[in-house]
Amino acid sequence: MDGLGGVGGMKTRRFPPGPSGFAAMRGLRRLGSNDLASVPRFFAQLTADYGPVVSWRLLGRPFFFINDAALIDEALVTRGRDYVKGRGIQRLKRLLGRGLLTSEQPLHLRQRRMLQPAFHRERIAGYGTRMVASTVKQSAQWQSGDTLAMDAEMTRLTLAIAADTLFSADVGAQSAQISESLDAAMSTFPASMSTFGALLEKFPMLPINRRFNAARAKLDAVIYGLIAERRRTPSAAHDDLLAMLLETRDDANGAMDDEQIRDEAMTIFLAGHETTANALAWTWYLLARHPAAARTLRAEIDTVLGDRLPTAADLPHLAYTHDVFAETMRLYPPAWIIGRIAARETQLGEWVVPAGSIVICSEYITQRSERYFRDALAFRPERWRDDPAPPKGAYFPFGGGNRRCIGEPFAWMEGVLVIATIAQRFDFEPVGDADVGIEPLVTLRPKSPVRMRVRVRDASRFDALRGTPVA
Repeated sequence: MDGLGGVGGMKTRRFPPGPSGFAAMRGLRRLGSNDLASVPRFFAQLTADYGPVVSWRLLGRPFFFINDAALIDEALVTRGRDYVKGRGIQRLKRLLGRGLLTSEQPLHLRQRRMLQPAFHRERIAGYGTRMVASTVKQSAQWQSGDTLAMDAEMTRLTLAIAADTLFSADVGAQSAQISESLDAAMSTFPASMSTFGALLEKFPMLPINRRFNAARAKLDAVIYGLIAERRRTPSAAHDDLLAMLLETRDDANGAMDDEQIRDEAMTIFLAGHETTANALAWTWYLLARHPAAARTLRAEIDTVLGDRLPTAADLPHLAYTHDVFAETMRLYPPAWIIGRIAARETQLGEWVVPAGSIVICSEYITQRSERYFRDALAFRPERWRDDPAPPKGAYFPFGGGNRRCIGEPFAWMEGVLVIATIAQRFDFEPVGDADVGIEPLVTLRPKSPVRMRVRVRDASRFDALRGTPVA
């Protein structure tokens, strides 16, 4: 798609080079299946064949794929208000409702202003002890020689942390049901993204829709049950995110109704724990395969913490631990792709983007680019200390612009504290195949279980730490 040509010297709209619509459709054919691993490979091949900006047409609609940091920053930040959420996020409304992740203006601005105080750094610092306490409680069950599926363990852990910090609730008895329901709902996502996804949803008796509706009903029962329980108790007795949701008012003194609270709580509770769980699972996967990095991590933790548990006050001193988490999210970003729809005609560098165009960028592709990262495919946490900082738009695991993830400070604190708490007591070695593969659904999950064999570093020290007060 090199351009539209000109007549009599008239200036006409041009498009970047790219494949034919048929070739693009063939490359994206797995979007409607449960095997999406080839989709990142397709995007990587596009940039190899056509350059950092690629375009094509499907059913008359222009598509743009961007693998250029400056243009990604332009689309997400500088001209972010020229776009609305892409089809993938819109499809998530079936599960998340009109929460902050899926809503558009003016609701999005209203909700972000109402929710922002809940995520101020000073407030979330108070959740650090809860994060550490949940980590200690779960890891206390691990013994030397145990084989663990770390992806499942991290899902269970981040679910417990989300429930505690959001609802001051223990959902341990319900965690299996919540995880199974979330997996069932997520498994329907590829089909909903297919060409006929919206049409399929009009037939509720189809097995895929029955599976999704049953999963959502179970998740709703948990969330609405917790909201109803809180309505019966004074919110002043609680210091959690749900209390903030119930108490917050906008400039017109308007409060959220139960449906809006449900949507925001579902977004924070499920989307938040899912992304962090995946990032942590990939962290253990990489550390187990890079023993030198694991040794450096343990040395820092031992120096900073000694025989006490970490707190939020330790975060500035756990620099390498932070860099391990940052490097993991570079190679395996939990949110691996961003789609936007042009709400109006806009610019993308030298290119005109017509209204209705779909613009796609991928954290997974750009953050692995040699243009921006030396030894881009290598796991090198020290790059964040030794190498020049990447340009804007080259590293964006939390998105950018007015859509940047509101929970980013919470996620950084949770990731660093969980890594420090676990690595302080345990070593892991990989079990089975070296490569578990990727499953790029809504988030970037491991395709196979991340199986690890546990070794307790010092049993007597572990017992002492286990008895350390954390609240």
